[in-house]
Amino acid sequence: HHPFVCKGIRRSSMKIKNNINGFTLIEMITSIVLIGILATFMSMGVGKIIEGYIFTKANADTTLRAQMALTRLMKEFSSIDQVSNGSKTSITYPYIRNGISIHSRPVSWSGTASAPLLLGGNILIENVNDFELSYHMSHSDGGDHNWGGAEKMIGITLKTTGASDVVSFFSIRVIPRNL
Repeated sequence: HHPFVCKGIRRSSMKIKNNINGFTLIEMITSIVLIGILATFMSMGVGKIIEGYIFTKANADTTLRAQMALTRLMKEFSSIDQVSNGSKTSITYPYIRNGISIHSRPVSWSGTASAPLLLGGNILIENVNDFELSYHMSHSDGGDHNWGGAEKMIGITLKTTGASDVVSFFSIRVIPRNL
């Protein structure tokens, strides 16, 4: 055996062992910093998505309540056979059940922003910014804010406040079938 051959073999095997390395401390710190930066940007995006979801859900609830209030008023007004009193913010009519007039039923709003709209003294919808009734002879006329007795159509305008003070506007016309 030659001593030079053994030394060469020994050196090459040592070089192989020295070349097997893991991550250095600098590489580990760099990776952690990059992951932290990515997590920060992702959390800001997720936060905005959650805020948008909450905002949309709150406004959808406000819209749904307003649509339900208008549907209720449309049902009430479609069965009116006479109006006792009608103004810009209120209307009173006989409440009829099974063809019998039971009592007068008012729909009213105080005219104060964020006040509720009342039906028969009960809250129909809250956070009303504006509520107007108009009384029409036909689809083409501009209407009047006082009941005259000969009108054939009732216009309803409703504005409500939702999340972040977003105001939603709704308007319909109802033709009472018994007038």
